[in-house]
Amino acid sequence: MRILLLTAMIIFASSASAGLYKWVDDEGNVHYSQKRPADQQFERLKAPAPAPESSKPFNQTETKKSKNGDTAAAETTKNEELRAINCANAKKSLNAYQVYRRIRDKDGNVTVIDDKERAQQIERAKQAINDFCD
Repeated sequence: MRILLLTAMIIFASSASAGLYKWVDDEGNVHYSQKRPADQQFERLKAPAPAPESSKPFNQTETKKSKNGDTAAAETTKNEELRAINCANAKKSLNAYQVYRRIRDKDGNVTVIDDKERAQQIERAKQAINDFCD
C-alpha cells in the first residue's frame, strides 16, 4: 500500500513540474505540448502568474453592501405594510365578533355562533391587535 502511494506521489509530482513547450515544425506549423520535442528546437513557456485576490476594485465591495442595505430597507418596509394590514384585519374581526352574532364564513354561508366561541374569537382578535398594532 505504501509503495502504491509513493508511486502515485512521484507520478503526480513529475506531471506537476512538466512545462509547456512551443516549437515550429519543418512545414512552419506552430505546436504546443507538455512533452519536449526530441529533434526540434523548442521554447519553454512559463504559465502566467495567477491574479491576486485583491484585484477587484475597492468600490465593488461597497456596492454589494449598499445592495444589501437596500434589500434590508425594502424588507423592513414590506414587513411594516404587512403589520398594518394584519392590524386592520384584527380590528375589523374584533368589531365583527363584538357587534354581530351571525358570521359569514369563507364560502359565504351565514352561521350563528354561540357565546363560548364568540368569546374565544374576541380574545384571538385582541391578541392579534396586541401583536400587530403599535
